[in-house]
Amino acid sequence: MPQLTLIGKYKKNTGIVISPDELWSLYLYGVNIQSQDGTDYSNENIRFNIIRAQTEIENVLKIKLTKQLIETERLSYNRDEYWWQFPILKTKWPVRSVQTVIGMLNKIEQIVFPTSWFSYHENQEQTNKRRISLVPTGSATGTQGSGDMILAGITSQIGFQRFSTIPDYWDVQYTTGFDYDKIPYDVLDVIGKLASIGLFNIAGDLILGAGIASQSLSVDSLSQSLSSTSSATNSGYGARIVQYNKEIKESLQRLKHIYGEIDFIIM
Repeated sequence: MPQLTLIGKYKKNTGIVISPDELWSLYLYGVNIQSQDGTDYSNENIRFNIIRAQTEIENVLKIKLTKQLIETERLSYNRDEYWWQFPILKTKWPVRSVQTVIGMLNKIEQIVFPTSWFSYHENQEQTNKRRISLVPTGSATGTQGSGDMILAGITSQIGFQRFSTIPDYWDVQYTTGFDYDKIPYDVLDVIGKLASIGLFNIAGDLILGAGIASQSLSVDSLSQSLSSTSSATNSGYGARIVQYNKEIKESLQRLKHIYGEIDFIIM
């Protein structure tokens, strides 16, 4: 019996928050990016623009959009914070859940906290805070070798008793990011507009051909001319680019108040 085998390239779990088709329909509708030989602008190139814009917005807002595991993050230890209050560990990214908190004196594992001690901010919008709190629970907390807290190493308490600060002492592992259907639309809107600007520049150059701002044709006494807004300093879609840049700037000012936090240190 004859068989037909189809081989195709595909990707999954790429972490991209907007597909190329969604970008075209929402922000590039009616725009044609096609070279003079009829070749269309590839989806791979569009995907690159989306990932670039997504990475830039994540860095500006200091958030991760897709849910992911931060496998290791090292935080400093402060003795006064540990002895006089419940420790609050400031993380780089918002915390969705905590997997491990381990005290490491250089390469020596000193203390492992149980998961029941982990406390972190949660809300329905998943705009969590950048912190992990250690709140002791259980009747045998702090006992070496108990099921609650494990003290290890030859000198398990040297870091707490001798030094006021220890750099990179805490080794934490936690989850950050949004569920796919919970990614905020206002953030997606900024990413879509930012990714579109580079594509508008390319499309503007190709309206009449790369580097051509106007064309004219004359035969005997008949003539016809066609011009665009392209020039040496302006793209064919310059007006829309200016508008998108203005909207992105205004949106980021609002988003920084929602997702940003004031950084502080303990002196």
